[in-house]
Amino acid sequence: MPKYNVSIEIDYKSYHEDDSIEAEDETAAEKIAKERFWNDEYEDDLRMNRENHDEHYDATEIIPKETCPVCTKTYSEEDEAPNDYFYKKVKTFNESDKTIYEP
Repeated sequence: MPKYNVSIEIDYKSYHEDDSIEAEDETAAEKIAKERFWNDEYEDDLRMNRENHDEHYDATEIIPKETCPVCTKTYSEEDEAPNDYFYKKVKTFNESDKTIYEP
């Protein structure tokens, strides 16, 4: 069964109820709210009100590569395999359960 790398991108929307902030003007109040946001003072409320807005999944197949010990070239299944004696021997050995005990 093939293996895949999957990347997941999820966009959330969240809102925070009104927060009473005492400040000199609107700009100062927004600045205080921004500081509180970046200091995670609203984090619990934002997590409770979070909704998934959009999600995207992208899967890419992992294609195994083999290296020929004789010619040291690397081949993958999507490349065209060389038609030589050593490559076929190495591929057959790699697909088997055999183990080399002495080189």
